[in-house]
Amino acid sequence: MASSNGSSRSKGGGRILLLIENAANRERLAASLRQYTTLKPHGTSWCGLAFDVVIADLAGLRTWQQVLREAKQCEQPVFLPVMLIVAQAKQMRSLRAYWDLVDEFLVAPVDPVEFIQRTDMLLRARRQAQAQREHLAYLVHHDQVTGLPNRTLFRDRLQQANHDAVAQAQHVQVAVVHISLAPILKVLGASGMERAAVACSEHLRSVFGEEVVLARLTTEEWAVMLRGSASPDESLTLWRQLQMLSATPITIGEERVHVSPRIGIAAFPGDAAEPDALLDRALAALANAERKAVPAFYSETAQQRALRQLRTEARLHDAVHSEQFEFWLQPKLRLADRALIGAEALIRWRSPTDGWSPPGEFIPVAESCGLIPYIDRWMLQEACAFLRRWRAEARATLRIAVNVSGRHIEEAGFVDGVSETLRRNDVEPEALELELTETAMTELGEDNLAKLRDIRDRGIGIALDDFGTGYCSLSYLHKLPISTLKIDKSFIDDIDRSRVNAAITQTIVALADNFGLETVAEGVESEAQAAYLRELGVEIGQGYLFAKPMPAQDLLRWAATRTD
Repeated sequence: MASSNGSSRSKGGGRILLLIENAANRERLAASLRQYTTLKPHGTSWCGLAFDVVIADLAGLRTWQQVLREAKQCEQPVFLPVMLIVAQAKQMRSLRAYWDLVDEFLVAPVDPVEFIQRTDMLLRARRQAQAQREHLAYLVHHDQVTGLPNRTLFRDRLQQANHDAVAQAQHVQVAVVHISLAPILKVLGASGMERAAVACSEHLRSVFGEEVVLARLTTEEWAVMLRGSASPDESLTLWRQLQMLSATPITIGEERVHVSPRIGIAAFPGDAAEPDALLDRALAALANAERKAVPAFYSETAQQRALRQLRTEARLHDAVHSEQFEFWLQPKLRLADRALIGAEALIRWRSPTDGWSPPGEFIPVAESCGLIPYIDRWMLQEACAFLRRWRAEARATLRIAVNVSGRHIEEAGFVDGVSETLRRNDVEPEALELELTETAMTELGEDNLAKLRDIRDRGIGIALDDFGTGYCSLSYLHKLPISTLKIDKSFIDDIDRSRVNAAITQTIVALADNFGLETVAEGVESEAQAAYLRELGVEIGQGYLFAKPMPAQDLLRWAATRTD
């Protein structure tokens, strides 16, 4: 069939299909058209051929007339020209049956100059028709002010994205963003409102980049499609960045104008399966965002989760500035004689208005919003300050373990920052241990592992927390610069009654012995567990059997009154 794809043209900028039955005539014409690409049918078909002009003789026209009619019909409204070469002028009057098919007649013998001129004329007409169709298609599918896809094109792309999501077992999130431009219209007129629409579109594009499909649905509404490869935290971060549009004024002429977006979000396939229904769900969510300064989700569950996370994040920022965090410790005892040999540093958060917040709720939020490195540094400073106080009171040697995140380690000044905190508090490196979960450790790249090796070389301990719950292979374990394995509580539960838990713990202890690592059992809650762990060779225990987490000041008193 014919093609309007401009990329298919070569040489002189056109592809000519020759329907010339006489082989000698066909070759002569092809030679005169050497500045173009000339084509001929494959046997009884031209399937797959892309061409711009057809040149035929009467025999060829009669042979291919039905297929040629279909080709011209398929190309409509784009012009697909056909030139017929006839033996003599009087033949044209007898060809009335083909007049609707033929656009140009040329009488043989063909004058080469006239032939090329006629061919060029038809090609120019073809290109003009193609350009008009492309322009029309653009007008039909794009917003004329911003140049963004309109609702029609967005719907088509959403349909394809939903189809792909089914095949890949993913989801698609759609947001409708409402930005009120009516006040701008009143003050700056229609042209000012259009400039504002362009500025808002540019801002939306800067927030989302090229990873999303952005469209303008109406004068004051934009649509955003986020594909399913993004995690919930990543998508929420994007919506949060979008919400900050209200903090960034847009410039219209000499005026700086603040706009406040409202956002409604729906997800495929949970909220709707069809594009139009999914947009309707997002619009319904948008209606519920009238009184909220956060994205509104069509799903009640997703909405509550998003609200909880965003509110927690806002409260966390307040906590940082008003010093609402508390430094707590949970003792670690040597199982052989119950001697206090260390403690794990734990953060607690008590808000003046909301009371206690569980770490399991606010730590993931701190990680997603970028506050976790601050928390890590604060905890490290508090741990070192406590160690300095402990030593000043002439107590026995104590080692404190502080949890650190992968994001903190990724910071350029991580190693020097840890060393500087130790130096500032006059604490020996051996008194500090850094804890990372198995999952966080396996996600570190080689550059960050090199930082941990540097830390280890300076005498600071490194513990692998929650060991056995992640995916750390033996081939990878021996590369890690760790000094301690912490056995997860899930293996300690029922260890004195569960053969499986006992076998796993015994395997971990043997592994630690082979690698020269210290072992710590978390979540020890009974004497039977402690006795069994000691029998298996676990060196250190931590759990409610010995002591619950407590404020640092309470640990000082607890240690002073111990008799065991």
